[in-house]
Amino acid sequence: MNKVRHKMILLVVCLLIFVVLTKALPKKKEEPEELTRPGADLEIIVYNTRDQVIRYMDLEEYIVGVVAAEMQASFSIEALKAQAVAARTYALGRAIGKYGTAWENHFGAHVCTNSAHCQAWIPKELYSTWYPKADPEESWKKVEQAVYETAGLILTYEGEIINPLYHANSGGITEDVQEVWSSVSKIPYLSSVYSEGEDNYSSYEKRVVFSGDEFRKILSKTYPDIIFSGTLAEDIEVIRYTSSNRAKEIVIGNTVVPGTKFREIFSLASTQIEIDFPDEDTIEITTYGFGHGVGMSQCGANELAEKGKNYEYILQYYYTGVEIEPIPEEIAAGLKKE
Repeated sequence: MNKVRHKMILLVVCLLIFVVLTKALPKKKEEPEELTRPGADLEIIVYNTRDQVIRYMDLEEYIVGVVAAEMQASFSIEALKAQAVAARTYALGRAIGKYGTAWENHFGAHVCTNSAHCQAWIPKELYSTWYPKADPEESWKKVEQAVYETAGLILTYEGEIINPLYHANSGGITEDVQEVWSSVSKIPYLSSVYSEGEDNYSSYEKRVVFSGDEFRKILSKTYPDIIFSGTLAEDIEVIRYTSSNRAKEIVIGNTVVPGTKFREIFSLASTQIEIDFPDEDTIEITTYGFGHGVGMSQCGANELAEKGKNYEYILQYYYTGVEIEPIPEEIAAGLKKE
């Protein structure tokens, strides 16, 4: 009888231990939804300049294509996340008509896929043509991870969605926005900051050479009344620089040319330039950085990520004083899928 009782007690104890352990074990996690933050039910109207068609696209699907086009997937995941938040903010700022959306250029769409006007964008099937040395499946998956892990997040300054300008390489220091667009007043979150480590990238330094005849011919198309008084070495001088050491004004013959216009005319990588004369009638222009230099440097973002900084740090470093927060309901309401 005692043996039976002991067995019964032992059985009860075992059952109690089983119940306790079962409750203590972590429950199997449910599969997360594809998008867990605001933005999953939003769409944006995109004019695809390659195919000349207008598409209604899921917002996050569109951002995947933008990040894939705008930043190499070989960059750190945190840099890609920073790019995703910046790209989403850029698109939504234009979707609500806040930052110079030119509807006539988009045939009524919110944005276009021309990087000279809006943001670049590519579909998955074109990825290998843009990056032939990359593994398209792995690269696309990494870009998707960066986008979906930041889904629905944008940048604001004092409660307003910002204009998150960005560029490839700052040449070591970004530029104040008003130095590039003179019609724009100073914007606190688009102020110059130092950006280390960018000289490690191929986009950091470019060099072009023009003969005297080439240089004068190109310049005369924009300034037909320009008068050259001597050799190029005698006729050209940078007379003003911005605080980030970019050429602000260049005297050429009898004409003062803004540094931004000089860059445009000669298709230069940036306005951070050095001018040399291999001989008295040949000009060699070396540029540092790639792009307008305002806002986030993509190479600089990757450098910070490689040093262990997360995407929040990166964004708040390049966009001074901003907040990272979910898309406000008043913006989301106008982009809800029907």
